[in-house]
Amino acid sequence: KKNGIQYDYVYVIPGDKVGLMPASNPLFFKLIFEKPSGRILGAQAVGKGNVDKRVDIIASFIMLNGTLEDLKELELCYSPMFGTAKDVVNHAALVGMNILNGVFKQVPVTMVRELVEKNACIIDVREPREFEMGHIINAVNIPLSQLRERMHEIPKDKPVYVHCRSSQRSYNAICAMQGRGYKNVYNIMGSFLGLSVYEYFNDIKNGRKPIVTKYNFN
Repeated sequence: KKNGIQYDYVYVIPGDKVGLMPASNPLFFKLIFEKPSGRILGAQAVGKGNVDKRVDIIASFIMLNGTLEDLKELELCYSPMFGTAKDVVNHAALVGMNILNGVFKQVPVTMVRELVEKNACIIDVREPREFEMGHIINAVNIPLSQLRERMHEIPKDKPVYVHCRSSQRSYNAICAMQGRGYKNVYNIMGSFLGLSVYEYFNDIKNGRKPIVTKYNFN
């Protein structure tokens, strides 16, 4: 901001390895990019797996003035024990391209408490069993598997905020809703997993009342 750089960022939580591998874990990855060029500006990563190699990739891209377009096409070594066919960095770049090109809109987990206090329309597209294990206190559960049959329950005359566990299903839900004419719909970055991590830390630190019925880190 001090240098007058226009930027945006994405926050994704894909698996660090193929899900069938016993050591697979979520990798929390934030990618920062310049607007409108898509030039890579930075990244942060936290996880139990190989976060260092992902940050090394981004460091190389910064040195080479690489862009989201370059990053999404990057070919990397693949083995189920070490990574996924579409790596975390590819995943983040693809989401970044969607944001840069206006394919969909998003809000960070840091804004969810304010949305809850304003009684905003929050749609949870996880399955009922997941919802029962913990959810945002005023969210409405419309599973992705039921979305097309129940879309009439979602208002078109006010902003709608959609989430799932890690934002993959909520992205699919938003695409389906946009196909039905919804214009004012937002994806919650990081979804319930990211929100649980963020809210738990701040709730404990500040001694505030949770906005979720139960945190869920699984």
